[in-house]
Amino acid sequence: MKRVAALAAIISGAFAAGVYAEDVLQRVDAYLRPDFNLVLDGEPVKLSESPLVYKDKSYLPLADLTRLLGANLLWREDTKTIYINSRINPEQKPEDSNQEYESIELSDPYSITLKYLGAEYPMLLTYNKKNLSAYVPYYRETDVKRMGIDTSGLKKARERLTGVVYINEQELKKRWRQNPEQVYSTNGDNYIINGEVSPKKIDALRTYIKNSQMLKYGEMVFYQKAVIIDKREEEDEYDYLFHETVQLPVAPNSPPPPNGGVVKRFMLGRVKLTKNNASSELSYTVNMIDRIDLQEEANKRGTR
Repeated sequence: MKRVAALAAIISGAFAAGVYAEDVLQRVDAYLRPDFNLVLDGEPVKLSESPLVYKDKSYLPLADLTRLLGANLLWREDTKTIYINSRINPEQKPEDSNQEYESIELSDPYSITLKYLGAEYPMLLTYNKKNLSAYVPYYRETDVKRMGIDTSGLKKARERLTGVVYINEQELKKRWRQNPEQVYSTNGDNYIINGEVSPKKIDALRTYIKNSQMLKYGEMVFYQKAVIIDKREEEDEYDYLFHETVQLPVAPNSPPPPNGGVVKRFMLGRVKLTKNNASSELSYTVNMIDRIDLQEEANKRGTR
């Protein structure tokens, strides 16, 4: 691995040719080697792109390298800077199957970017509907671990609708090495797209969300407020958490419906990007291939 250099130029979608001055770019002759195999800790792994050989040295996609080594990667287009945070803590112990969890329920969930130890991390936070008087934010555990914070031994909570594990801010302060700082979006969006670095794909997802903020089917009107989009392991698939408000039609001379005919619920959608091969420019079509009413699913599981 000492001979492996991280080639920033092939990080997924982060760099576009022709956007820099000619005195910055330098053309070189290199070779793609699809016949090269990579084995990490005794296990063969598959890269998103073939290794590249230049002057007898192998170059791997930076996004793949950081993922395989457990590091966090962030590309900032405005400053042309790559941030890499190595794993701060050693591999954490598996969760204790007998551990008891506080039960919480989503209330005003939101996603933000936090700056911690020099790098930036997308985070999903929520308050607890079962105890709004405390008004303590809960952080999704998977996001906290990505920051390199050891969560073993901390009190944890399981969210009723999604089954996801969270940790409240008071507990996390026991392990923070510094107070995280919120990084505000420059494009005005109030949600985060987590795990995707391709500008084209991000633009396609943002356009889809913008166009689906209000949908009308017959007399029913659907309003969708995005909370977070998480990239899945499957290629070009994403989990989309959003809050949906449905305005139901009211029949003339009929009694007023419950809640004034308004239904509010949290939904989890599965969206997929498809490349538009017919287009001369790289573009994508976004479709929702599945959607789950989280309240209905929780009722089926019998969770309270």
